[in-house]
Amino acid sequence: MSLAELDEILTAVQDNQIDAIIATNTTIGRDGLRSPNQRETGGLSGLPLREKSTAMIEHIWRVTDGKLPIIGVGGVRTAADVQAKLDAGASLVQLYTSLIYEGPGLPGHIIRE
Repeated sequence: MSLAELDEILTAVQDNQIDAIIATNTTIGRDGLRSPNQRETGGLSGLPLREKSTAMIEHIWRVTDGKLPIIGVGGVRTAADVQAKLDAGASLVQLYTSLIYEGPGLPGHIIRE
């Protein structure tokens, strides 16, 4: 979605006293993706989403003056990825796709990292 569309959603979120927002889950964009699967349709998640997700988290944090809790998700696989989401304004960070590839030991690995 465009930033203008996101801003409309954020206005509705604030007007309706929504408690938090999850940003982001998937993208349909394939910009910069260098994979034989580049032409697939549907939602893309995981590592290719990492930078876009972090930028969107930062935008949401700025627009809401940091008053809306943000659950950051998208391309989180390392402690550095978690820290980047927190630095951008996330209150919490969610693992999803990386659990499929790395397995249930991933959260403990990130914490130790």
